[in-house]
Amino acid sequence: MSPPRKLIIDTDPGVDDILSIVLALASEEVEIAALTLTFGNTTLDYALSNVLRLGGVLKEHLESDERPRTQELLQRSVGPSARKIPVYSGATGPLAGNAFTASYFHGRDGLSSVSFLPGDPFPEPKEDFHPFQPVDPSSKDACDAILDILAAEPPGTVYIAAVGPLTNLALAWQKDPKTFAKVGQIAVMGGALDHAGNTTPTSEFNFFADPYAAAVLLEIPRMHPSLNGQPLPIHLLPLDITHQHLVPFSQLVKSQSTLSSASPLSRFVSAFLSQPRTVMNSFAPPDAFDPQLHDNFIAHDPLAVAYAIFGSMPGWQTQERVFKMEIDGSITRGMCVIDRRGYHKSSAGENQAMKDLKQNGSIKKPLVEQDGDSSPFPIKVVVASPGSKWFADTFLSRLTL
Repeated sequence: MSPPRKLIIDTDPGVDDILSIVLALASEEVEIAALTLTFGNTTLDYALSNVLRLGGVLKEHLESDERPRTQELLQRSVGPSARKIPVYSGATGPLAGNAFTASYFHGRDGLSSVSFLPGDPFPEPKEDFHPFQPVDPSSKDACDAILDILAAEPPGTVYIAAVGPLTNLALAWQKDPKTFAKVGQIAVMGGALDHAGNTTPTSEFNFFADPYAAAVLLEIPRMHPSLNGQPLPIHLLPLDITHQHLVPFSQLVKSQSTLSSASPLSRFVSAFLSQPRTVMNSFAPPDAFDPQLHDNFIAHDPLAVAYAIFGSMPGWQTQERVFKMEIDGSITRGMCVIDRRGYHKSSAGENQAMKDLKQNGSIKKPLVEQDGDSSPFPIKVVVASPGSKWFADTFLSRLTL
């Protein structure tokens, strides 16, 4: 087997982020080079606390769960001799505009408020943070950490799974595009193309939270000098594909009768999936609730991390799409605007009414600017996986619940 690929997970640890991190830790195909944290599902302080709580749970889980499968998958990355994974704090808000969180879905702390449970059953470690090592942001923040890792490794060898707002990545690109362009792949969970939004009718949360950062990365001009005519290797996993990958909550959450005898990780997951499960079930018609249809966890972030891990295996398919980011619309902030007029490719996305203003220089200066040719590269969008059953089976197997 080839050496594990270095993977940076840029994350806003809410519930699906935590499950994504566990998936990566249990996958020998990758080595987590760093976790870089951003605001998003919750605020940055809770994001760090959630990662550290996970570390404490995983340590207890590995010590108490003697099943060979658990030991096989987690000993390498969580065991006493495992390399500590640095955790860097990053953006506390978007590049511009108001800061939003997804507490409506993930809870006040990002994990269904497990931080406030009586007796604090999943405490944040105070000294030994293994397998994680938080880094003081005054010495190095997430943006600089991303650039340092990319600078230290050969071009194309480091992958990034971006499962939160893209602020940290946009800042890294703006600070040092030449180094950032060394990245091998960026698997981005974000956006909605032909699917309804999940935060607004048109927008997915990560792009809604910082549409400016999404625009910076997704609309880089073709002629940017750091790219040598090649696009950034962004592979987008929007709601269109993530909504096809469901895992029944019943396979993730233990019943009350079995909870006391469940593993530490199972108890933790059962606790922090409580609010998302309630929210998801509330979307079902009250007089027609069907557990098979409605009682499902949508694996948004885990699918993006799975793509970063398994993306070279048969079954994955991508398709190039062209769209523009709506950055400040009062109703459509974070929307991926697709030109459906059937124009020739060279005119796609063009506002016909703006042509005269462009010619006479009357257009207001945009909040987010790019140098060079304004024509962006098409974005590779993941449109198929090896199958929803393959994903669910792999995901559940590696979680070792």
